[in-house]
Amino acid sequence: MKVAVLLSGGVDSSVALNLVKQQGAHEITAFYLKIWLEEELAFLGDCPWEEDLKFARAVCEQAGVPLEVVPLQTEYQERIVSHVLDELRQGRT
Repeated sequence: MKVAVLLSGGVDSSVALNLVKQQGAHEITAFYLKIWLEEELAFLGDCPWEEDLKFARAVCEQAGVPLEVVPLQTEYQERIVSHVLDELRQGRT
C-alpha cells in the first residue's frame, strides 16, 4: 500500500509518520510543503521553516522514509497571503 504523510517538522506529524510505519505500510513518502519566502523572514535571522525542515528530514532519516520538499511559496503568497492582507485592509478578518 502507498501512503503519503505530510510533515510539518512538529511532534504531531512526526508521531503520525511513525504510527503509519508501525502499521506496516509498504511504500511511505513524506512531504514537506515549503510556503515561506526566504526574504520575507530575513529580519528574523534564521528562518523558522529551515528548522522545521531540518526536524522533518531527521525524522524521515530515522524512519527510513524518503522526504520530498514541495516548493509552494509563490502559490501560497498569491492564493493565501494576498487574500488575507486584502481582507485585513478592508476591515474584514
